[in-house]
Amino acid sequence: MDTGISVLFVSASAADEKVLSTLLAGDEAGNGVRLRTAATAQAFYDALYSEESYQVIVLDDQQPWSDWQSVTTACSKSRPNALHILLTDSAQPERQVAALGAGIAAVYPRNSAGLIALAKLVSRLAAQGQSFSLRQDPQASGEDAEADEQEDREKLVYAVSHDLQDPLQLARRYAEILNDDFETELGDSGSKVLEHLQFNLGRTQDMLDELLDYSRLENSPPDRRPVDLNELLDEVTALYKLTLDEIGGSITRQQSLPTLVVDRRQFQRLFQNLIGNAIKFRGDRPLQITVRSQRVRNEWRIGVKDNGIGIAEEDAKRIFGMFERAGGAEDQPGNGMGLAICKRIVQNHGGKIWVRSSPGSGSVFIFSVTQPDDSAEELEDEN
Repeated sequence: MDTGISVLFVSASAADEKVLSTLLAGDEAGNGVRLRTAATAQAFYDALYSEESYQVIVLDDQQPWSDWQSVTTACSKSRPNALHILLTDSAQPERQVAALGAGIAAVYPRNSAGLIALAKLVSRLAAQGQSFSLRQDPQASGEDAEADEQEDREKLVYAVSHDLQDPLQLARRYAEILNDDFETELGDSGSKVLEHLQFNLGRTQDMLDELLDYSRLENSPPDRRPVDLNELLDEVTALYKLTLDEIGGSITRQQSLPTLVVDRRQFQRLFQNLIGNAIKFRGDRPLQITVRSQRVRNEWRIGVKDNGIGIAEEDAKRIFGMFERAGGAEDQPGNGMGLAICKRIVQNHGGKIWVRSSPGSGSVFIFSVTQPDDSAEELEDEN
């Protein structure tokens, strides 16, 4: 029985290929590691569409013939059951998080330490032989495989964000020391660089906090108790009062909202994210947000409608994913996690969330929450 594994190393670096090959030399002979290197686009696609069953695909993010995102997409489509690993020179947390969000299972630095760690991982997998399963069984349904891959990705994202907290806090502390104790030595140009550094460290901290929140939502079942949504909405409205007064915006209820058995803290976050999203993408008109509810068979549907800039149809299909942002959102603060958190909260309560929108016509975000009752009336958009 063949108990080895096949590794495809996509890299134009002969030096890295030599190091990895040397590190795996013992395993190639003993545990049956088969290493194939693709240094060109032609070699990559020849390997990708060959009959060889690759369990591990290692991607170098410095390909001279393509960007790493395109290579990752090709690998994910053609080899969805393989373990995809990225080697990178970038030390920025954003690169690691973006890679994990794109389907990369692990990120290693493209240096000696990273290659050693990668070789150890491959050796462990080779030792396990056919007993390990990196992805869903090929015979499993597409939905199950996608769900398992998403679960693996979320666990890895949590691990990476957790591990980055300490070095990020240290970097922020050093930046504070520079700002407080070395302002004169830095001068004007140095102070501007430091200001830029502190801003980006703050953005990274916000991103990691949201990633950790997202993972905690997955791992913590909701504490469901009766919650008056009218009171909850009043609390969230109060949080945004200064902003609404400044922009001339308003939040109204079309009718009294129900009392639902939900996790109060999670639903407060849900309303905060949806209303904050409406404020962020309000456009030039005075913002009007309307919250409404209706019964649909055994569930309640809550709609949060705005008169903002709207969302294109192609964006509406993907904006609830991790790190996804609608077109035109590049100039707005945020990291594409707000609506993903909303989706996770709603799923925690057995419901669904979707959006109806078109550019220039505002949006209505609708989410459902199952409650024990049979009365029904469909929630429809109000134009």
